[in-house]
Amino acid sequence: MAKGEWYKTTRLIETAVGILAIENPMTIRQLFYRLVSVGELANSRADYQRLSVVMSKARNDDRCDFDWIVDRSRPEYSPNVWKDAAGYGRAIQRSYRKDYWATQPNHVELWSEKDSVIGSIEALTDELGITVRVGRGFLSTTRIHEIAHQFLRLEKPISVFYIGDHDPSGREIEDNARNRVEEYGVDFDLVRLAIHAEDIAEWGLPPLRIKDSDTRAKQFRTQHGEDCVELDALPVGELRRRIRGAVEGKLDRAAWDRAIAVEKIELANIQDTVGKWMNQHPTSGNRP
Repeated sequence: MAKGEWYKTTRLIETAVGILAIENPMTIRQLFYRLVSVGELANSRADYQRLSVVMSKARNDDRCDFDWIVDRSRPEYSPNVWKDAAGYGRAIQRSYRKDYWATQPNHVELWSEKDSVIGSIEALTDELGITVRVGRGFLSTTRIHEIAHQFLRLEKPISVFYIGDHDPSGREIEDNARNRVEEYGVDFDLVRLAIHAEDIAEWGLPPLRIKDSDTRAKQFRTQHGEDCVELDALPVGELRRRIRGAVEGKLDRAAWDRAIAVEKIELANIQDTVGKWMNQHPTSGNRP
């Protein structure tokens, strides 16, 4: 316990760190919902703000690893620059990665309604090598047009896995995206991985009440009932499990392994070629 800290604060931090030790990385919002589910916090704005404050304290006094909590709400945009050519050479040696999906029988993508969960699944989607599209609400006409024309150039079955809120707007955003892409003559499958109505009871998720002012509320109630829930509420481990299972279910494993083997050979050749160039053009930055 930190000096002068309330017992309830210490217990909250210890519980949160215990969850993060298993399920990191997570956003503060995902962590909040997990703590609500285990009865440590109330599903209220005040407790959410309290958690944000205490986890800042926990990270600053080294009780929680900074890398365990991610924040994608304020992205940075920086140019790709290097101190010298040798630094660029080293970057080339490390950065090559083959498109494993080029030789796969299917094209697979993940679409997310919101950007907030991406930090918690990015390592997985990068491992799987799939395109992730974040909608941040309803897709613009420009975005729909871009997706449709990319899909029309593909000569293989297309599977899109979708993750989004279980609420009137979240369900409509999914349907709207599917229907508008299909209007361009695109044939593709779109499968929702999260969240489903049954997840609320199965995972003890804190339900939210439908806003009566939402024009989509009546249809949602008819189809799904009274409760809705945010995507962030689903345990991160379960979200990752569903994504991995869905994507790997579309894999030709033999073709995947062959692509990895070819990649190793190509990467070795790249490293050898760039290494020779760096030796011929030494600079102050050409250090191991």
